[in-house]
Amino acid sequence: MKPASTTVCALAVFVSYAYFYQAGGWNQNARFDLARAIAEHGTIRIDAYHQNTGDKSFFEGHFYSNKAPGQSLLAVPVAAAGAWLARSAGTDPGQPRPITAISYVATVLTSSLPAALMVFAIAQIARLRGRSASAQLFAALALTLATPMWAYATLMMGHALSASCLLAAAIAAEALGRDRGARRDLALGLGVGAAAGWAVVTEYPALPPAALLALYALWQVRAKGSVRMRRVAIGLGLGAGPCAVLLFAYHQSAFGSPFATPLDSLHGFGTVTEQPFSLPSATVLGDLFFGTRRGLLPLAPVLLASLAGLWHMLRTKDTRPLGVLCVTVIGYYALMNAAFATPLAGWSYGPRYMAAALPFWSLGLLFAWDASQQRAWRALLVVLAVWGAGCSLVAVSTTAQPPGRFERPMAELLWPAFVAGDLSLNHVSFQELRGKPLQLRGGTLEHDAFNLGEQIGLRGHASLVPLVVTWGAAATLLWRRRDTTGERVE
Repeated sequence: MKPASTTVCALAVFVSYAYFYQAGGWNQNARFDLARAIAEHGTIRIDAYHQNTGDKSFFEGHFYSNKAPGQSLLAVPVAAAGAWLARSAGTDPGQPRPITAISYVATVLTSSLPAALMVFAIAQIARLRGRSASAQLFAALALTLATPMWAYATLMMGHALSASCLLAAAIAAEALGRDRGARRDLALGLGVGAAAGWAVVTEYPALPPAALLALYALWQVRAKGSVRMRRVAIGLGLGAGPCAVLLFAYHQSAFGSPFATPLDSLHGFGTVTEQPFSLPSATVLGDLFFGTRRGLLPLAPVLLASLAGLWHMLRTKDTRPLGVLCVTVIGYYALMNAAFATPLAGWSYGPRYMAAALPFWSLGLLFAWDASQQRAWRALLVVLAVWGAGCSLVAVSTTAQPPGRFERPMAELLWPAFVAGDLSLNHVSFQELRGKPLQLRGGTLEHDAFNLGEQIGLRGHASLVPLVVTWGAAATLLWRRRDTTGERVE
């Protein structure tokens, strides 16, 4: 795609993400609490807010978020600016309306925006690997809209941010395959280190993939001698070092040791604290990929086609290292998720612990699309992607956090609610927890979630019309930029 076409695509994806506000929940509240504590009180203790979340740690008489601090740290400027604006307007920043506005902007800037930028990342890797323009478009839209990534990009949960950081590191590592000078080697090495490092600061499970990406960056320059390897290694250290120092300092300040994490002091998670991991279970793996509750492939069947692309990458000498990287990252997250004490992740759309692997699935789609010029093959890929996008739209329109009590969330809750025009279901706010279970609009509970159409007075399916209009405008612009062969212009 031309840069302008890529920008149109990324903007359409960003609007699709920012259009939905999913309100609160344990995970996102814990992250937002830390941002508020730093911005409003200059402390990393969340004592003032901890009652709005069960995701917390308790150490030496104080409560802390039990999440890695990366996303919260990025949200601190938003929380500080929001609090200042609220006070300037004579409003308590802790009241529901300011909290809703601040948490919405924080989610958009720390989840939605990084996830939308993955459109540019996919396009860049596609160009480096000589993929067609239509493959770029397909893989980018499949990742961002036809997988659960759409849901995660509307939540302040860290998954979308961690995924985008790992993909950014992969881009920088890929670019090292071209030798264009010492400064570029140093800069790209720094980029790999910083992006992979921040993925770990955001989500602890990203550590093995981050290390793998560092090794891949060094592998890219191995044939050019030790001089390039040293330059890249220095860049890796300059990028990852500050991330490590920041994370260790946070642990030292909160939990008394640079190597003590929030998981060591979990509050109210006895099973997870005692034995967070065990051997991966084949049964759990089956549930994670094919189950009716959290199964990834029923919600994003286009990822099945990615297997063909990954196989092509592994069979081709030039792309084999990248294929090994993708397969290893996907395999790691699957096994890690299957070994975790709570693999189905409570209130979640799909297996969210595998979210950071989704960009690496999408790289397989670049090659799967170009594997055949047959219209039937590409039509099948489009149908699979449309199915996944439809499922994701249903989820983000109703709730991206279906409660764990539903054995078949799509069939029992999300689809019936969507058909009935019963949208934006979540009633848990960033300010407080509400003990009553989720109800449809026929109930009496207030719903804190919303979409932007509802904010201008539209209701039900009509509230999605502005989003559909945005898609139509983007599709028109992309169509006009097509070339005479039907492919997008490189």
